[in-house]
Amino acid sequence: MNQPPRIERALQACRSLQRNLLAAAARDADQGVRLQQLSVRLERVQEQIAGMSPDYEMEGRELLMTLNQQYPGLWSAVDRELLWFLGGECLHFLSDEEISAFQLQEERAEGRAD
Repeated sequence: MNQPPRIERALQACRSLQRNLLAAAARDADQGVRLQQLSVRLERVQEQIAGMSPDYEMEGRELLMTLNQQYPGLWSAVDRELLWFLGGECLHFLSDEEISAFQLQEERAEGRAD
């Protein structure tokens, strides 16, 4: 299915994060099962985003907050675009400059759509 660019970018960010979670799970036997569980949750979020389920924002935000709190060493693997896409409390992790840049990007995209 051909997704709008914004959705496709979010899905790409999710897939990248999922690869990082699985790689970390393979490296760390102690945390491997929990990281694999996060990866399964992320798979569900991807399905929700692709299907535009109304639950994707809440589930995605919860997953990222769990990742931030329990695995801060993996936080750098989270694409800034995913934080913007999910919004809510995820926006607290973006700088004012990043938020402005994302807003401008969306305004330009909306201008092209008109």
